[in-house]
Amino acid sequence: MADKKRVVILGAGYGGIHAAKTLQKMLGRDEAEITLIDKNDRHILLTELHEVAGARVHEDSVQIPLADIFGRSRVRVVQDLITGIDLERKVLTSESAEYPYDYLILACGSEPEFYGIPGMAENALTLWSLEDARRIRAHVRRMFELASAESDPVKRQELLTFVVGGGGFTGVEMAGELAEWVPDLCREFGISRFSVTVYVVEALPRILPTLAENLACRAAEVMRAKGITVLTNSPIVEVKPDELTLKSGAKIRTRTVIWTGGVRTTTFLQDKGFNCKKRGRLVVNEYLQVDGHSDVYAVGDNCLFVDEKGELPALVESALQGGACAARNIAADIKGAPKRKFRPHLHGVMVSIGSHYSVADLMGISLWSYPATVMKHLVNLHYQWGVGGLRVILKYLRHEMINARGVLSGLMKHANVKVSLAWLVILRVFLGYEWLLSGIGKIREGFLVSGDKLVSGSSLMPMGPGTPGWYRWFMETFVFPHALFFQWVVTLTELALGLALIFGLFTTLAALGSIFMNVNFALSGAGGDIWFVMVSIAMLAGAGRAFGLDYYVMPFLGEVVKGALPKSWVSHGRQAASAGGTK
Repeated sequence: MADKKRVVILGAGYGGIHAAKTLQKMLGRDEAEITLIDKNDRHILLTELHEVAGARVHEDSVQIPLADIFGRSRVRVVQDLITGIDLERKVLTSESAEYPYDYLILACGSEPEFYGIPGMAENALTLWSLEDARRIRAHVRRMFELASAESDPVKRQELLTFVVGGGGFTGVEMAGELAEWVPDLCREFGISRFSVTVYVVEALPRILPTLAENLACRAAEVMRAKGITVLTNSPIVEVKPDELTLKSGAKIRTRTVIWTGGVRTTTFLQDKGFNCKKRGRLVVNEYLQVDGHSDVYAVGDNCLFVDEKGELPALVESALQGGACAARNIAADIKGAPKRKFRPHLHGVMVSIGSHYSVADLMGISLWSYPATVMKHLVNLHYQWGVGGLRVILKYLRHEMINARGVLSGLMKHANVKVSLAWLVILRVFLGYEWLLSGIGKIREGFLVSGDKLVSGSSLMPMGPGTPGWYRWFMETFVFPHALFFQWVVTLTELALGLALIFGLFTTLAALGSIFMNVNFALSGAGGDIWFVMVSIAMLAGAGRAFGLDYYVMPFLGEVVKGALPKSWVSHGRQAASAGGTK
């Protein structure tokens, strides 16, 4: 069609991926041609790079091929390095091609901000790309290798001193991985653990300044327990190849400085004619349109968005919501509908300190230790499920759970029940999490208030062409006349299933309920998710007996039932069992 619009997304990060997937859902094939351009052929999970840098996981675990995400979609994926943007001609250029656009979404990501600290850019390592993570991993191993052959104690200590500059999310997570990796390296190279020093150097009065103070204090305590020296109120003023200097005048002899203390928008956008402000970010309006260019949108680290709550923080959730908002507004513009203002709803942040400990602030609720770690994994699973489906989350589970420093290695000591059940715990909690999200979503959509949801366009269970006649009769006779009641039943059932599975209470009944709900959705024509059914079947093995309340409740109920039965029944049952055992 002559009026088919060309939408180009520059960058396959969190915001770019979400924008592409949202556009594909909202625009038909004849309405728009969607192109996603990135210099890599993979989506890199930037929030997990510290795990690669600390040698906890293989680098494959933080890469999702774009072909796996968009292989069967209408999104055209192009691997190319864009070198120019012509805003007048509406064209992106590379060394070998041009890409015209009607709408452009800038999701190019960020790069380190060195704040003009002398020697920082030249002598420090950074952690903003997969290549950075590889470089850190190789460098740390090299320091241990050199130290194992060094006889001079001063030079040896210099080699075995590691400084992480910046006590924000990335710095704390990087230091935590280093502290966990150090014992393995010490064993491998025959070095005493007490010879190794890991610093976190923060300019502000405390680490993790955007977290609640109690969580930041817990994080600092855990880091010190892991052997990390935390220095606050200590701005770095100079970095040399073998030494850094603090504002106080103190010097730290080291060959390793990992800088995580600042981030700015990629310099690629700085000379392209945009209105760039704080840390190079592009000024945008309430619709995420770039100032002066209504056909260009910026999301994630590329945009400077300010509302009544202040400046939008540079978080993954910000990028995801921004990408979705930009995509919705472009789709609305193409369809001639009004655009919607960006209203970010951030749910919280989570920070890991090694593989077994995390702190989290989720909508004002503070979590720490294993509960926070579980929530971090659940959020990662939820995101990766939406991006790449079952294959991606199975890869995540393999890398995160089954490795020398994975979660299972720390939890196995708690697995007093059959190990085969313990392996199901993460799936059980994830299944419950999905049911809980579904129930909460229905509450937000008004399922407990308005009785028109079962028969409206947003129908919970629409009558599809494949709906059996007997089921259609049942719904029209019994359900639709009492729609609000059944909406309550469905919503509360989903919430109950979610909580029961998360806490491992009456898991077998919850699994049967999960299967029934999905069969019901399938009969109605709403589809149903086959993975829900498959995982629910696995839960029938009694998954709640491992790390769940069923471990305590089921034996107790067994004793209660046994006590309520006539003694003759119990003794007869024992005799029968005994006789069966002697045959």
